Amino acid sequence: MNKINLAILGLGRIGKIHAENIISLNECNLKIIIDPISDSDNNFNDLGVKQSKHFDDLLNESDIDGVIICSPSKYHVSQIKSLSELTKNIFCEKPLGLSIEEILDVKSLVSKKNLNLHIGFNRRYDPDFSELKWRILNDEIGDLHMIKITSRDPAPPPISYIKKSGGIFLDMTIHDFDMVKYLSGSEISELYVKGGCFVDPEIEKAKDVDTAIINMSLKNGVLATINNSRKAVYGYDQRIEVLGSKGVLKVENKLLNKVVKGTGEGFISSNPQNFFIDRYEQSYKKELMNFVQSIKGDLVDHADADDGLHALKAGLAANNSLLNNTPFLV
Repeated sequence: MNKINLAILGLGRIGKIHAENIISLNECNLKIIIDPISDSDNNFNDLGVKQSKHFDDLLNESDIDGVIICSPSKYHVSQIKSLSELTKNIFCEKPLGLSIEEILDVKSLVSKKNLNLHIGFNRRYDPDFSELKWRILNDEIGDLHMIKITSRDPAPPPISYIKKSGGIFLDMTIHDFDMVKYLSGSEISELYVKGGCFVDPEIEKAKDVDTAIINMSLKNGVLATINNSRKAVYGYDQRIEVLGSKGVLKVENKLLNKVVKGTGEGFISSNPQNFFIDRYEQSYKKELMNFVQSIKGDLVDHADADDGLHALKAGLAANNSLLNNTPFLV
């Protein structure tokens, strides 16, 4: 069987993760990387991967089986439209678009051209979160009552990044909004946000917040809450608790190591892993494999344009709720 030829659009931090994972798969070939500012003198060049600064060079390729979009968010929709002439298999990092109108255009295009469009909500593929979802579906805790997500970064990104990120709710919380839908099987109907700047005054100057609590009501009646912070000094804090009529399920942090020290003063364990690349390493690999299986023709579960639209609507509603200090419908 011929190898599956894949292309990467955007060689930033996420693009490099996907590129390295593609190279690790014997069934795949990373044929071309497009990035307007990347230096082609890198490890991928040494591996014989074609590199270009020009988007049209990708469109001129004749045997691309799928494209992974890791470019800045503002280009996602226009690039999907152009790439739909090249291949029907498109993977797009979040967010799918920056406006509801944009995503509705994409939904129409997906239907018209029968695109196989995947959205990069990688946390769905984390082994622990996948197990959590399976146990919920298996009725281990009965009817769902409440979902509580803690998501805190070890340190804020550069201010230059924050200014163009769309804000904490479209950059960071968007993963958590998707996780609420993934675990509950229901969309968010209403939310109320309180937030502030406790980490860096420059974030406030950028008209964003670094700390937030989002309380939500879901369409199926379940309640949910998300708490976010751009800085947790102890590490990358990623926990989920789901309460049901028959019990509770919890996913705790992945620690730097599993050694626990016990003394007369108590027990001490290691800090959480300190970066999302380490914490979600397996999820990125499984996410890619899922996309590859779909290119082969297998039916797979994946985040699609509807999921991208739901997460964006929640993020926009969160911005409005914070600005107006009132609950907002999603």
